[in-house]
Amino acid sequence: MLDPISRALLSRIFVLLLLSLAFYRLPAILSIINPSSSNAARLTTQDQEKTVRATTIRFSTDSFLPQTLLDNDPSFLTKNGTPVIRIIDNVPSLLPNFVPQFATRENGHFVTHLDGGYTVVWTIDPELQSKIGRYIKQHRVPYGFFIAENPKNGRLLAFWGSRRSQYDGSLLLRATYPAASLFKIITATDALSQRKITPDTRIHFHGCLYCIGPAYWHNDRRRDRIEFTVAEALGKSINTVFAKIALKYLSPNDLRETAVRYGFNRPLRSDLPIDPSHADIPDELNGFAFCSAGFGDVAISPIHAAAIAGALSNEGVMMKPHMIEQIIGEGGKILYQDAPEYLYSVTTPTISKTMITMMRSTVLKGTGHRAFIRWRFNPKLRHILVAGKTGTLTGKNPAGHYVWFIGTASNQDPTIAVAALTIDQGIWTIKGPDIASKGMYTFFNEKHSDRFHG
Repeated sequence: MLDPISRALLSRIFVLLLLSLAFYRLPAILSIINPSSSNAARLTTQDQEKTVRATTIRFSTDSFLPQTLLDNDPSFLTKNGTPVIRIIDNVPSLLPNFVPQFATRENGHFVTHLDGGYTVVWTIDPELQSKIGRYIKQHRVPYGFFIAENPKNGRLLAFWGSRRSQYDGSLLLRATYPAASLFKIITATDALSQRKITPDTRIHFHGCLYCIGPAYWHNDRRRDRIEFTVAEALGKSINTVFAKIALKYLSPNDLRETAVRYGFNRPLRSDLPIDPSHADIPDELNGFAFCSAGFGDVAISPIHAAAIAGALSNEGVMMKPHMIEQIIGEGGKILYQDAPEYLYSVTTPTISKTMITMMRSTVLKGTGHRAFIRWRFNPKLRHILVAGKTGTLTGKNPAGHYVWFIGTASNQDPTIAVAALTIDQGIWTIKGPDIASKGMYTFFNEKHSDRFHG
């Protein structure tokens, strides 16, 4: 016979079993008492299923992509089983391991076919991409880069990067390239914004056009016999002029804030995994002067460089650079369509127009003059307004002599913004301005499609 404690324990276990059975059978009991309650239970289950399906990435109001989970990350599109495009909040972006090769053309577009019957349509223009690639290869540039974009909507129209004549688009995503005298654009914008200078402000100095150092930027009334306007100095990229402007009118904090507005020291939002450009502007005055003239610790990616030129040609508004135009599903249904996306305002419309006017001097009689001299004799090109800025410096990653050209060209509509860069080790036949001129020439001699217009 069981003792009282054992009997009490067994009775409690029996009661718990009865309660468990009752809860388990409750839906069936309720369906006998009230048949509509079973329908409510089924509706609840259906709602749960809908909630699960709703977590699938949606590209349009009536179409879904199947979700592929990788380590609990959002959805991915794959190529040969490898994730290549991530989808977050309906927006696709390329993964770092995937750089398109632009080998397949369909209906006048570059496309890439992915697993599951999906097709990516790229914004890249096949003719412009192919011709600029051949041009760089023919001249055997050790490193040659060319980016072109529509500044009105941020679509990338050309995306060429090569090492030893071999295409390598991943080079365009790096921000290890010294900005050199491109940074004079930031210095000039800062001084114009504070109304310290105008394009016609005359700056006196001594030494030579490309001398740099404290011995040249300190004022000396007896020796400062060379003078240029700020616009002329920008076109000829005169170092001492911009060092003097910074020391007289600006502060390191002012210049830092302007650099951030131009996209330095913060991520550049895109559907490409672009490294952030950085600008380390020192408080120490000599370092500050060097940096203002383009000799500081400032590095930039080619895509960001093109976006800066694009912003100045778009009334100071930088648009999100991107290269995914469409994603198409089976049956030709468009699941994603790109749209222009505002990034930020780098400056006011008035100052951006002033900067473009000043940058015209680069191609008219400045450091980019040689590459564009034939334009004035070409009936198709002589009325196109080209503005640009060059930059030249020795760098270490990769090692070599860097020559930049960023700029914009317009015949009202369309407009193109470009960045071109060459890196050589002492042997060269073309430079960045030559590549930019070739790219712009090709663009305006092609039959434009709607992707070129804003």
